[in-house]
Amino acid sequence: MNRRKEIIVETLFLVGVFAFLLCWAVIQPFNASPDEAMKYQIVEYIMKHGTLPHGGNPEIRHELWGISYAFNPILPYMIGAGFGKAALLFTNAEMAPIIAARMVNVLFGTATAAMTMKTGKQLFQKENARIFVVLVCFLPGAVFINSYINTDSIALFSTSWIIWCWVKALRNGWRKSLCAELALALSVCALSYYNAYGFILCSVFFFAGSILFCEDKRWNYKKMFSLGVLIIAVVAVCAGWWFVRNAILYHGDILGMRTSSEYAQMYAREDLKPSNRITPQSQGMSVWDMLFWIPGEWNYNWLVTVAVSFVGTFGFLDIFMPKAWSIVYFIVFAAGIVGVFFQIRKQFFVTGLKRSVRHAKDDTGDTVYITIRRNKRWDMKNYFHLCLLAAMVIPFILLVKYAYSSDFQAQGRYLMPMLIPFMYFITLGYHNVMNRFIKSQKAKSVISNVFCIGYILSAIGVYLFVFMPNYM
Repeated sequence: MNRRKEIIVETLFLVGVFAFLLCWAVIQPFNASPDEAMKYQIVEYIMKHGTLPHGGNPEIRHELWGISYAFNPILPYMIGAGFGKAALLFTNAEMAPIIAARMVNVLFGTATAAMTMKTGKQLFQKENARIFVVLVCFLPGAVFINSYINTDSIALFSTSWIIWCWVKALRNGWRKSLCAELALALSVCALSYYNAYGFILCSVFFFAGSILFCEDKRWNYKKMFSLGVLIIAVVAVCAGWWFVRNAILYHGDILGMRTSSEYAQMYAREDLKPSNRITPQSQGMSVWDMLFWIPGEWNYNWLVTVAVSFVGTFGFLDIFMPKAWSIVYFIVFAAGIVGVFFQIRKQFFVTGLKRSVRHAKDDTGDTVYITIRRNKRWDMKNYFHLCLLAAMVIPFILLVKYAYSSDFQAQGRYLMPMLIPFMYFITLGYHNVMNRFIKSQKAKSVISNVFCIGYILSAIGVYLFVFMPNYM
């Protein structure tokens, strides 16, 4: 009965998440979010021609930027084209295929919530698991990327799936079935967006390191290579086609990035050509200077603008939450980060030491205790934490590099692949704080419920008072 009740509650929660994301998706007019028109061009092209476009095709090439999003992975646009064709079977309404394409992101957002629920139940006690799930699912910035046509939503979903695979390895070790599942998750990640690729790299380190350093049998190269070949084979079958296609179309450019830059140089407006773009690097600024630069009429410096838009900035990054509201979110996150330091040595750096004690007596009858240390190895949970930390930092490094040298932007959505690791550490911090200062389990449950209700109401408030009024 308890399990049945739990399933009902979880199902209702996912239905609520789906409905909330849908509310965001249906109220927006077309192209009210970052580059949605450019992205929908690819959906429309596939619907019209039934084939995948070349990134430089004049039909989808942007007149100002000289490129298209078809140089990037387009898996959600392919699915969106199928949804759009299905919608047109029932109605000729102009917005029908657009809303249908947005539904892809709504569904991926709901799937991310489902993965996060499964992960939270394995990593935390019940009250902290609730906090973790709510932190991930109801951050306004995360809700926003699940409401319009983009590849950020599927990237976030892929990271949630990858972390779920890590957690299963943490609990039960690596098996063939789990390696195949991880390979599927990595394939989705590879076909999502480049700023999520840090999870592919960190998965390599977590997979290899957990086998070589953390299992009872250390340096088990045979297991690592045999399972590793399985993962590579599945990824090659499921995702390799896209990169082979790129290599054929773009003369060996498997990522399409070099070719995209070449087209931008040929066809972009003069001031938007890569060689003519004004960037912090071209102006002789240091990276440090860029972080705290307040250009033009910006409300904040670059670093704070990224942080604010990660929490929630909407439209074409011109609809801001009230400053005080954003600060409340920063305080909530800061409190969790402080809590992480309460157990930082134990949860990040302590290696596992198996100890045995032998008891013996000497000639006089005195007891002698001999402690023997053996099998020094990494604690797998701590190694998991380090890999999560790396996966959280990599998107920020990529964004800084991109903004500094290629295209000066301060979009928090580029940091969304770090969302789940970030919220995990925030939750871990609250877990540490409550364990240190609160002994009553009932009090912990009450605090968790109040926190979750307040966080969800805040997200609803952002929708009602910040986002929706722009489109009514």
